Amino acid sequence: MSWEMAVEAGQDPSLLGEDEFYGYGVDAGTGCFYDAAADGSFPGTEEEEGAVWAAMETVGHGPAVFLAEGEDGHTLAGFTSGWGDGCYPTWIGRDAEGRVTCFVTDFLVVPPRASASA
Repeated sequence: MSWEMAVEAGQDPSLLGEDEFYGYGVDAGTGCFYDAAADGSFPGTEEEEGAVWAAMETVGHGPAVFLAEGEDGHTLAGFTSGWGDGCYPTWIGRDAEGRVTCFVTDFLVVPPRASASA
């Protein structure tokens, strides 16, 4: 298994400093994963209506995970984000053949280990 930072076109992780990362923005304390092919499959989301908001209402407030069924058979996996709104890095896990097996977002809730010199 190998891991790589999820980036958008034009983002180069080798240009980042030690404590820097590319990530995605979280608003309303909720993040999600969906395939790029699903863009436009969840109308009404920005107006706080539609499939995503209906799915969020089924789990209530607090830590939650939910699935939203969009148009054309697309599904979105949503989840509450660690410290709420902000920017968080995502990592892509690949198997020995290089196939994508998972995505993991680091919500930065576990403090980094102290350095050996501290």
